Amino acid sequence: MNPVKTTFILYVRNLKQYRRLPAVLAFSFVVPILQYLLFSNLFTSLSDVPGNPYAEHPYYLYITPAIILLTATFGSVNSSAALLMDLNTGYFEKLRATPAGLIPQLVARFMSEYTRLIIQILLIITVSILYHRYMSGDFVLPDSGIVGLFLMAVIAATFGIGIVGNLVVALAFKTKSEQAVQAVFPLFFFAVFMSTAYVPEPLLPEWLQSVVIYNPCEHVLDAIRSIFLDGWIDSTMNAIWTSLFLIFILSSITGFANYKVIRSSLN
Repeated sequence: MNPVKTTFILYVRNLKQYRRLPAVLAFSFVVPILQYLLFSNLFTSLSDVPGNPYAEHPYYLYITPAIILLTATFGSVNSSAALLMDLNTGYFEKLRATPAGLIPQLVARFMSEYTRLIIQILLIITVSILYHRYMSGDFVLPDSGIVGLFLMAVIAATFGIGIVGNLVVALAFKTKSEQAVQAVFPLFFFAVFMSTAYVPEPLLPEWLQSVVIYNPCEHVLDAIRSIFLDGWIDSTMNAIWTSLFLIFILSSITGFANYKVIRSSLN
């Protein structure tokens, strides 16, 4: 069978599978929205703190990139749910007995998760724009326009699937336990908080200011925030290329590790 056709068939099948997992879809979308609404109201006065470099922007706009990244992380951790269903019901093993090889199965799985994440992130961005319309009375798109909004979704989803997704899929194959996979979620949640996701760098403690530069989440946030708040300026382009380079390196490492774990667990 043509591997491209096989991959596409499995991709469509994986998308249809989400209808059987409404709780997963709801959790990875509703929780970030609740955080967005809660934090944007609790910490709105942060915009007035002296030394805040983003004081000209409402706080709910400042944390939008953080909620986007959190959505990508939530969604990537939950991406193991459908895979674990296939592993524990024997469906994955049945596919191995067909001409569909391991690579088309994995590619189709990641493609479907990537599609789901893009849609969810775009919904989060839509909520942010509508919330800004509600708070200010103006319906305004960022200076980067529609292209910028899609690029934000692509960067966040690529980070989520390429790094977080690879790690949780490897853990799913290794343990075949949903509890074990969900247990690692606090680690990714902690990584997001150990950045400028919710507080600008000058307002962070000194020790944390020296740590955030080594946090991959920080560089992805910097790119998304630059696109969302600053538009197409030189610093934005530098942040985009830095984040893409970092994502490529880390995705290559985690992808190779993921493939080795899968091969060893299937032998």
